[in-house]
Amino acid sequence: MKKIFTSIAILLFTLGAWGQNNMGTPYSKFGVGLLPDNYGAYTGMGGVSAAMRDNYNINFLNPASYTALDSMRFYFQMGVTGEYVDVSTYKDHSNYKVAQNASLNMAFRVYKKTFVSLGLIQRSDRGFDLIYSYPLIEDPTMFYVQQLEGLGGLNEAYLGVAYQLGRLSVGVNASYVFGKVEDRLTLVMQPATSGYYLKSQTLTRINSSLFTLGFQIPLPLTKKSELTLGGSFNFGTSLHGNRTFVANKISNTSGAIINVNDESWDNGEVFFPFRMIVGASYQYNKKWVFAGDYTFQRMSAYEEFGTNQEFQDYHKAAIGGSLQPNETGRYWWQRNKYTAGAYFTRSQLRFNYTDINTYGVTVGTQMPLRLARQELMLGVAVDLGMRGTHRNNQILEKYAKLRINIAFKEIWFMKAKIH
Repeated sequence: MKKIFTSIAILLFTLGAWGQNNMGTPYSKFGVGLLPDNYGAYTGMGGVSAAMRDNYNINFLNPASYTALDSMRFYFQMGVTGEYVDVSTYKDHSNYKVAQNASLNMAFRVYKKTFVSLGLIQRSDRGFDLIYSYPLIEDPTMFYVQQLEGLGGLNEAYLGVAYQLGRLSVGVNASYVFGKVEDRLTLVMQPATSGYYLKSQTLTRINSSLFTLGFQIPLPLTKKSELTLGGSFNFGTSLHGNRTFVANKISNTSGAIINVNDESWDNGEVFFPFRMIVGASYQYNKKWVFAGDYTFQRMSAYEEFGTNQEFQDYHKAAIGGSLQPNETGRYWWQRNKYTAGAYFTRSQLRFNYTDINTYGVTVGTQMPLRLARQELMLGVAVDLGMRGTHRNNQILEKYAKLRINIAFKEIWFMKAKIH
Protein backbone atom coordinates (compact mmCIF):
# COMPACT_ATOMS: atom_id res chain seq x y z
CA MET A 1 0.00 0.00 0.00
CA LYS A 2 2.94 2.35 0.64
CA LYS A 3 3.93 2.00 -3.01
CA ILE A 4 0.47 3.11 -4.05
CA PHE A 5 0.52 6.26 -1.92
CA THR A 6 4.04 7.05 -3.14
CA SER A 7 2.81 6.73 -6.72
CA ILE A 8 -0.12 9.05 -5.96
CA ALA A 9 2.22 11.70 -4.57
CA ILE A 10 4.51 11.47 -7.60
CA LEU A 11 1.61 11.74 -10.03
CA LEU A 12 0.05 14.72 -8.26
CA PHE A 13 3.40 16.53 -8.24
CA THR A 14 3.82 15.80 -11.94
CA LEU A 15 0.29 16.98 -12.74
CA GLY A 16 1.05 20.26 -10.99
CA ALA A 17 4.16 20.72 -13.09
CA TRP A 18 2.31 19.99 -16.35
CA GLY A 19 -0.41 22.43 -15.43
CA GLN A 20 2.12 25.26 -15.69
CA ASN A 21 3.04 24.54 -19.31
CA ASN A 22 0.49 23.02 -21.62
CA MET A 23 1.16 24.65 -24.99
CA GLY A 24 -0.47 22.49 -27.62
CA THR A 25 -2.68 22.38 -30.69
CA PRO A 26 -4.16 25.54 -32.26
CA TYR A 27 -7.43 23.59 -32.59
CA SER A 28 -7.80 23.79 -28.80
CA LYS A 29 -8.70 27.47 -29.23
CA PHE A 30 -12.37 26.64 -29.70
CA GLY A 31 -14.88 25.82 -26.99
CA VAL A 32 -13.41 24.75 -23.66
CA GLY A 33 -10.33 23.17 -25.25
CA LEU A 34 -9.47 20.02 -27.11
CA LEU A 35 -11.57 17.00 -26.10
CA PRO A 36 -9.45 13.82 -26.15
CA ASP A 37 -10.20 11.32 -28.93
CA ASN A 38 -8.30 8.40 -27.41
CA TYR A 39 -7.42 7.89 -23.75
CA GLY A 40 -8.06 5.53 -20.87
CA ALA A 41 -7.05 1.96 -20.16
CA TYR A 42 -7.79 0.75 -23.70
CA THR A 43 -5.81 3.34 -25.65
CA GLY A 44 -3.90 0.55 -27.42
CA MET A 45 -7.22 -0.76 -28.81
CA GLY A 46 -8.21 2.48 -30.51
CA GLY A 47 -9.79 3.85 -27.33
CA VAL A 48 -12.80 1.52 -27.26
CA SER A 49 -14.66 1.58 -23.95
CA ALA A 50 -18.42 0.94 -24.21
CA ALA A 51 -18.31 -2.87 -23.89
CA MET A 52 -14.86 -3.34 -22.33
CA ARG A 53 -14.76 -5.03 -18.92
CA ASP A 54 -12.06 -7.06 -17.18
CA ASN A 55 -10.63 -7.56 -13.70
CA TYR A 56 -7.43 -5.59 -14.32
CA ASN A 57 -8.42 -2.13 -15.59
CA ILE A 58 -10.73 0.58 -14.23
CA ASN A 59 -12.79 1.57 -17.28
CA PHE A 60 -14.01 4.94 -16.00
CA LEU A 61 -15.56 5.80 -19.39
CA ASN A 62 -18.35 3.28 -18.68
CA PRO A 63 -19.25 3.03 -14.97
CA ALA A 64 -21.11 -0.28 -15.48
CA SER A 65 -17.74 -1.99 -16.04
CA TYR A 66 -16.78 -1.70 -12.35
CA THR A 67 -18.71 -4.92 -11.58
CA ALA A 68 -16.08 -6.92 -13.53
CA LEU A 69 -13.40 -6.09 -10.93
CA ASP A 70 -12.15 -8.56 -8.33
CA SER A 71 -14.33 -8.27 -5.23
CA MET A 72 -11.39 -9.09 -2.91
CA ARG A 73 -9.07 -6.41 -4.26
CA PHE A 74 -8.50 -2.69 -3.91
CA TYR A 75 -7.65 -1.11 -7.27
CA PHE A 76 -5.49 1.91 -7.97
CA GLN A 77 -4.80 3.12 -11.50
CA MET A 78 -2.97 6.07 -12.99
CA GLY A 79 -2.15 7.09 -16.53
CA VAL A 80 -0.76 9.91 -18.62
CA THR A 81 -0.12 10.64 -22.29
CA GLY A 82 2.98 12.28 -23.75
CA GLU A 83 2.60 13.73 -27.23
CA TYR A 84 4.94 14.96 -29.97
CA VAL A 85 3.19 16.96 -32.70
CA ASP A 86 4.38 18.29 -36.04
CA VAL A 87 2.27 21.30 -37.09
CA SER A 88 2.28 22.68 -40.62
CA THR A 89 0.42 24.88 -43.08
CA TYR A 90 1.09 25.06 -46.80
CA LYS A 91 4.05 27.40 -46.08
CA ASP A 92 4.98 27.20 -42.35
CA HIS A 93 6.12 24.41 -40.06
CA SER A 94 6.75 23.87 -36.32
CA ASN A 95 6.50 21.20 -33.62
CA TYR A 96 5.80 20.89 -29.92
CA LYS A 97 5.74 18.38 -27.07
CA VAL A 98 3.06 18.18 -24.40
CA ALA A 99 1.85 15.91 -21.59
CA GLN A 100 -1.90 15.59 -21.21
CA ASN A 101 -4.95 13.40 -20.46
CA ALA A 102 -3.71 12.36 -17.02
CA SER A 103 -6.00 10.24 -14.86
CA LEU A 104 -6.00 8.91 -11.31
CA ASN A 105 -8.57 6.27 -10.31
CA MET A 106 -9.43 3.90 -7.47
CA ALA A 107 -12.08 1.18 -7.17
CA PHE A 108 -13.29 -1.46 -4.69
CA ARG A 109 -16.36 -3.47 -3.71
CA VAL A 110 -18.57 -2.05 -0.96
CA TYR A 111 -21.37 -4.63 -0.84
CA LYS A 112 -22.62 -7.70 -2.67
CA LYS A 113 -22.49 -7.00 -6.40
CA THR A 114 -21.92 -3.30 -5.66
CA PHE A 115 -18.68 -1.55 -6.58
CA VAL A 116 -17.44 2.01 -6.14
CA SER A 117 -14.85 3.98 -8.09
CA LEU A 118 -13.50 7.47 -7.61
CA GLY A 119 -10.94 9.46 -9.48
CA LEU A 120 -9.63 12.59 -11.15
CA ILE A 121 -9.50 12.99 -14.95
CA GLN A 122 -8.49 15.71 -17.38
CA ARG A 123 -11.67 16.52 -19.32
CA SER A 124 -10.21 18.94 -21.88
CA ASP A 125 -6.90 20.62 -22.66
CA ARG A 126 -6.29 24.12 -24.02
CA GLY A 127 -2.93 25.41 -25.19
CA PHE A 128 -1.81 27.46 -28.16
CA ASP A 129 0.55 30.33 -29.01
CA LEU A 130 -0.06 31.94 -32.40
CA ILE A 131 1.64 35.01 -33.92
CA TYR A 132 0.39 36.93 -36.96
CA SER A 133 1.69 40.06 -38.66
CA TYR A 134 0.10 42.30 -41.28
CA PRO A 135 1.06 45.74 -42.74
CA LEU A 136 -0.81 48.98 -42.22
CA ILE A 137 -2.74 50.09 -45.28
CA GLU A 138 -1.80 53.72 -44.64
CA ASP A 139 1.93 53.00 -44.20
CA PRO A 140 3.30 49.71 -45.62
CA THR A 141 6.61 50.25 -43.79
CA MET A 142 4.82 49.60 -40.51
CA PHE A 143 2.84 46.55 -39.47
CA TYR A 144 0.88 45.08 -36.59
CA VAL A 145 2.05 41.98 -34.73
CA GLN A 146 -0.78 40.03 -33.10
CA GLN A 147 -0.11 37.29 -30.56
CA LEU A 148 -2.89 34.92 -29.45
CA GLU A 149 -2.30 32.68 -26.43
CA GLY A 150 -4.53 30.13 -24.76
CA LEU A 151 -4.09 27.89 -21.75
CA GLY A 152 -6.05 25.93 -19.18
CA GLY A 153 -8.62 23.19 -19.47
CA LEU A 154 -11.25 21.32 -17.50
CA ASN A 155 -10.85 18.55 -14.94
CA GLU A 156 -13.35 16.05 -13.62
CA ALA A 157 -13.51 14.54 -10.13
CA TYR A 158 -15.99 11.67 -10.03
CA LEU A 159 -17.58 9.14 -7.70
CA GLY A 160 -19.06 6.12 -9.46
CA VAL A 161 -21.28 3.26 -8.33
CA ALA A 162 -22.07 0.07 -10.27
CA TYR A 163 -24.45 -2.77 -9.50
CA GLN A 164 -24.89 -6.17 -11.15
CA LEU A 165 -28.40 -7.54 -11.61
CA GLY A 166 -28.18 -10.97 -13.19
CA ARG A 167 -26.16 -10.56 -16.36
CA LEU A 168 -26.93 -6.85 -16.61
CA SER A 169 -24.58 -4.33 -15.00
CA VAL A 170 -25.57 -0.69 -14.57
CA GLY A 171 -23.56 2.21 -13.23
CA VAL A 172 -23.44 5.95 -12.76
CA ASN A 173 -20.61 8.44 -12.34
CA ALA A 174 -21.48 11.62 -10.44
CA SER A 175 -18.84 14.16 -11.45
CA TYR A 176 -17.75 17.63 -10.46
CA VAL A 177 -16.33 19.42 -13.51
CA PHE A 178 -14.06 22.36 -12.78
CA GLY A 179 -11.31 24.42 -14.33
CA LYS A 180 -10.62 27.54 -16.34
CA VAL A 181 -9.72 28.47 -19.90
CA GLU A 182 -7.88 31.67 -20.71
CA ASP A 183 -7.34 33.67 -23.91
CA ARG A 184 -4.73 36.42 -24.18
CA LEU A 185 -4.30 38.91 -27.00
CA THR A 186 -1.30 41.20 -27.50
CA LEU A 187 -1.36 43.74 -30.35
CA VAL A 188 1.87 45.64 -31.05
CA MET A 189 2.80 48.09 -33.80
CA GLN A 190 6.26 47.55 -35.33
CA PRO A 191 8.65 49.29 -35.41
CA ALA A 192 7.80 50.33 -31.86
CA THR A 193 6.73 53.95 -31.49
CA SER A 194 6.27 56.24 -28.52
CA GLY A 195 2.63 55.15 -28.35
CA TYR A 196 0.94 52.19 -26.69
CA TYR A 197 0.36 48.52 -27.31
CA LEU A 198 -2.79 46.62 -26.38
CA LYS A 199 -3.17 43.57 -24.11
CA SER A 200 -6.44 41.83 -23.31
CA GLN A 201 -7.43 38.75 -21.32
CA THR A 202 -10.63 36.69 -21.36
CA LEU A 203 -10.89 34.24 -18.46
CA THR A 204 -13.68 31.68 -18.16
CA ARG A 205 -14.11 29.62 -14.99
CA ILE A 206 -16.40 26.60 -15.01
CA ASN A 207 -17.66 24.46 -12.13
CA SER A 208 -20.70 22.23 -12.12
CA SER A 209 -21.99 18.68 -11.78
CA LEU A 210 -22.24 16.12 -14.58
CA PHE A 211 -23.68 12.60 -14.61
CA THR A 212 -22.66 9.63 -16.76
CA LEU A 213 -24.91 6.57 -16.98
CA GLY A 214 -23.71 3.22 -18.26
CA PHE A 215 -24.79 -0.35 -18.90
CA GLN A 216 -23.15 -3.61 -19.99
CA ILE A 217 -24.59 -7.07 -20.60
CA PRO A 218 -22.44 -10.12 -21.44
CA LEU A 219 -24.20 -12.73 -23.59
CA PRO A 220 -22.60 -16.21 -23.78
CA LEU A 221 -22.61 -17.58 -27.33
CA THR A 222 -20.77 -20.87 -26.86
CA LYS A 223 -18.68 -22.45 -24.11
CA LYS A 224 -15.66 -20.52 -25.39
CA SER A 225 -17.13 -17.28 -26.70
CA GLU A 226 -19.05 -14.31 -25.32
CA LEU A 227 -20.57 -11.15 -26.77
CA THR A 228 -20.85 -8.04 -24.58
CA LEU A 229 -23.04 -5.05 -25.41
CA GLY A 230 -22.53 -1.74 -23.65
CA GLY A 231 -23.08 1.98 -23.67
CA SER A 232 -22.58 5.17 -21.67
CA PHE A 233 -24.51 8.43 -21.83
CA ASN A 234 -24.24 12.08 -20.75
CA PHE A 235 -27.45 14.05 -21.02
CA GLY A 236 -27.35 17.70 -22.01
CA THR A 237 -26.12 19.67 -19.00
CA SER A 238 -25.68 23.37 -18.30
CA LEU A 239 -22.35 24.00 -16.58
CA HIS A 240 -22.13 27.09 -14.39
CA GLY A 241 -19.52 29.56 -15.60
CA ASN A 242 -18.04 32.96 -14.88
CA ARG A 243 -16.35 35.05 -17.56
CA THR A 244 -14.24 38.18 -17.13
CA PHE A 245 -12.68 40.42 -19.76
CA VAL A 246 -9.89 42.94 -19.16
CA ALA A 247 -8.21 45.18 -21.76
CA ASN A 248 -5.28 47.52 -21.09
CA LYS A 249 -3.16 49.97 -23.06
CA ILE A 250 0.51 49.82 -22.07
CA SER A 251 3.03 52.55 -22.86
CA ASN A 252 5.99 51.49 -25.01
CA THR A 253 8.26 53.91 -23.13
CA SER A 254 7.17 54.15 -19.49
CA GLY A 255 5.23 50.90 -19.12
CA ALA A 256 2.27 52.82 -17.70
CA ILE A 257 -1.00 50.86 -17.81
CA ILE A 258 -4.32 52.40 -18.77
CA ASN A 259 -7.45 50.30 -18.31
CA VAL A 260 -9.61 50.32 -21.43
CA ASN A 261 -12.27 47.79 -20.47
CA ASP A 262 -12.98 45.71 -17.38
CA GLU A 263 -16.16 43.66 -17.50
CA SER A 264 -17.50 40.60 -15.72
CA TRP A 265 -20.45 38.36 -16.53
CA ASP A 266 -21.59 36.33 -13.54
CA ASN A 267 -23.77 33.23 -13.43
CA GLY A 268 -23.48 32.41 -17.10
CA GLU A 269 -23.69 28.88 -18.49
CA VAL A 270 -21.79 26.62 -20.85
CA PHE A 271 -24.14 24.02 -22.30
CA PHE A 272 -22.49 20.58 -22.54
CA PRO A 273 -24.58 18.64 -25.11
CA PHE A 274 -25.84 15.07 -25.06
CA ARG A 275 -23.15 12.42 -25.66
CA MET A 276 -23.39 8.67 -26.11
CA ILE A 277 -20.86 5.88 -26.60
CA VAL A 278 -22.26 2.52 -27.71
CA GLY A 279 -20.43 -0.61 -28.72
CA ALA A 280 -19.85 -4.34 -28.55
CA SER A 281 -16.98 -6.69 -27.75
CA TYR A 282 -16.44 -10.33 -28.62
CA GLN A 283 -14.25 -12.61 -26.49
CA TYR A 284 -13.04 -16.02 -27.64
CA ASN A 285 -11.32 -18.73 -25.60
CA LYS A 286 -10.21 -16.17 -22.97
CA LYS A 287 -7.45 -15.15 -25.37
CA TRP A 288 -8.91 -13.03 -28.14
CA VAL A 289 -10.97 -9.85 -27.75
CA PHE A 290 -12.40 -7.78 -30.60
CA ALA A 291 -14.35 -4.57 -29.94
CA GLY A 292 -15.96 -1.64 -31.72
CA ASP A 293 -17.38 1.71 -30.54
CA TYR A 294 -19.40 4.56 -31.96
CA THR A 295 -19.44 7.95 -30.22
CA PHE A 296 -21.88 10.76 -30.94
CA GLN A 297 -22.12 14.19 -29.32
CA ARG A 298 -24.60 16.84 -30.41
CA MET A 299 -22.05 19.65 -30.50
CA SER A 300 -24.32 21.66 -32.81
CA ALA A 301 -26.19 22.53 -29.58
CA TYR A 302 -23.05 23.70 -27.75
CA GLU A 303 -23.48 27.18 -26.25
CA GLU A 304 -21.32 29.55 -24.25
CA PHE A 305 -23.11 32.22 -22.21
CA GLY A 306 -26.23 32.08 -24.35
CA THR A 307 -24.44 32.09 -27.72
CA ASN A 308 -24.41 29.05 -29.98
CA GLN A 309 -20.85 28.44 -31.20
CA GLU A 310 -21.99 27.05 -34.59
CA PHE A 311 -20.16 23.75 -34.25
CA GLN A 312 -21.20 20.62 -36.10
CA ASP A 313 -22.02 17.30 -34.44
CA TYR A 314 -19.14 15.11 -33.26
CA HIS A 315 -18.76 11.53 -34.54
CA LYS A 316 -16.14 8.90 -33.76
CA ALA A 317 -15.73 5.26 -34.79
CA ALA A 318 -13.13 3.00 -33.15
CA ILE A 319 -12.15 -0.65 -33.48
CA GLY A 320 -9.61 -2.70 -31.56
CA GLY A 321 -8.43 -6.15 -30.67
CA SER A 322 -6.22 -7.91 -28.15
CA LEU A 323 -4.50 -11.25 -27.70
CA GLN A 324 -3.34 -12.80 -24.42
CA PRO A 325 -1.73 -16.18 -25.28
CA ASN A 326 -2.04 -17.68 -21.78
CA GLU A 327 -3.23 -15.74 -18.72
CA THR A 328 -1.53 -18.23 -16.36
CA GLY A 329 1.42 -19.08 -18.61
CA ARG A 330 4.88 -19.77 -17.29
CA TYR A 331 6.64 -17.16 -19.41
CA TRP A 332 6.06 -13.42 -19.29
CA TRP A 333 5.37 -13.16 -23.03
CA GLN A 334 2.51 -15.66 -22.62
CA ARG A 335 0.85 -13.57 -19.91
CA ASN A 336 1.21 -10.28 -21.81
CA LYS A 337 -1.78 -8.83 -23.59
CA TYR A 338 -1.01 -7.47 -27.07
CA THR A 339 -3.33 -4.79 -28.46
CA ALA A 340 -3.96 -2.93 -31.71
CA GLY A 341 -6.67 -0.62 -33.00
CA ALA A 342 -7.71 2.33 -35.14
CA TYR A 343 -10.13 5.25 -34.94
CA PHE A 344 -11.63 8.02 -37.05
CA THR A 345 -13.13 11.25 -35.71
CA ARG A 346 -15.17 13.90 -37.46
CA SER A 347 -14.78 16.69 -34.94
CA GLN A 348 -17.12 19.56 -34.17
CA LEU A 349 -14.83 21.96 -36.08
CA ARG A 350 -15.41 23.03 -39.68
CA PHE A 351 -13.65 25.96 -41.35
CA ASN A 352 -14.01 27.26 -44.90
CA TYR A 353 -16.21 24.27 -45.84
CA THR A 354 -13.53 21.89 -44.55
CA ASP A 355 -14.08 19.30 -41.80
CA ILE A 356 -11.30 18.97 -39.23
CA ASN A 357 -11.00 15.18 -39.00
CA THR A 358 -8.68 12.96 -36.98
CA TYR A 359 -7.30 9.56 -37.99
CA GLY A 360 -5.23 7.28 -35.77
CA VAL A 361 -3.79 3.78 -35.44
CA THR A 362 -2.65 2.26 -32.15
CA VAL A 363 -0.53 -0.60 -30.86
CA GLY A 364 0.30 -1.54 -27.29
CA THR A 365 0.81 -4.13 -24.63
CA GLN A 366 -0.36 -4.76 -21.07
CA MET A 367 2.16 -6.60 -18.92
CA PRO A 368 0.94 -8.29 -15.70
CA LEU A 369 3.48 -8.46 -12.85
CA ARG A 370 2.78 -10.51 -9.71
CA LEU A 371 4.12 -9.49 -6.30
CA ALA A 372 3.57 -10.93 -2.80
CA ARG A 373 0.19 -9.31 -2.05
CA GLN A 374 -0.14 -7.20 -5.17
CA GLU A 375 -0.67 -7.55 -8.87
CA LEU A 376 0.45 -4.84 -11.24
CA MET A 377 -0.61 -4.26 -14.83
CA LEU A 378 1.73 -2.01 -16.80
CA GLY A 379 0.14 -0.73 -19.99
CA VAL A 380 2.09 0.95 -22.78
CA ALA A 381 0.39 2.17 -25.96
CA VAL A 382 1.54 4.12 -29.01
CA ASP A 383 -0.95 6.23 -30.95
CA LEU A 384 0.06 7.55 -34.40
CA GLY A 385 -2.30 9.87 -36.22
CA MET A 386 -3.07 13.17 -37.85
CA ARG A 387 -5.58 15.96 -37.31
CA GLY A 388 -6.72 18.53 -39.86
CA THR A 389 -5.60 19.12 -43.44
CA HIS A 390 -3.72 21.53 -45.71
CA ARG A 391 -6.78 22.00 -47.89
CA ASN A 392 -8.34 25.47 -47.94
CA ASN A 393 -5.47 26.96 -45.90
CA GLN A 394 -6.07 24.79 -42.82
CA ILE A 395 -3.55 23.40 -40.32
CA LEU A 396 -2.32 19.80 -40.48
CA GLU A 397 -1.00 18.10 -37.34
CA LYS A 398 0.83 14.77 -37.36
CA TYR A 399 1.26 13.33 -33.88
CA ALA A 400 2.84 10.47 -31.99
CA LYS A 401 1.46 9.75 -28.51
CA LEU A 402 2.79 7.48 -25.80
CA ARG A 403 0.26 6.41 -23.18
CA ILE A 404 1.49 4.91 -19.90
CA ASN A 405 -1.13 3.25 -17.69
CA ILE A 406 -0.32 1.54 -14.38
CA ALA A 407 -2.94 -0.48 -12.48
CA PHE A 408 -2.40 -1.99 -9.01
CA LYS A 409 -4.53 -4.74 -7.45
CA GLU A 410 -3.99 -4.90 -3.70
CA ILE A 411 -5.42 -7.64 -1.44
CA TRP A 412 -7.59 -5.61 0.89
CA PHE A 413 -10.64 -7.47 2.13
CA MET A 414 -9.02 -10.87 2.62
CA LYS A 415 -8.13 -11.68 6.24
CA ALA A 416 -4.72 -13.17 6.87
CA LYS A 417 -4.77 -16.74 8.19
CA ILE A 418 -2.96 -17.48 11.46
CA HIS A 419 -1.64 -21.02 11.88
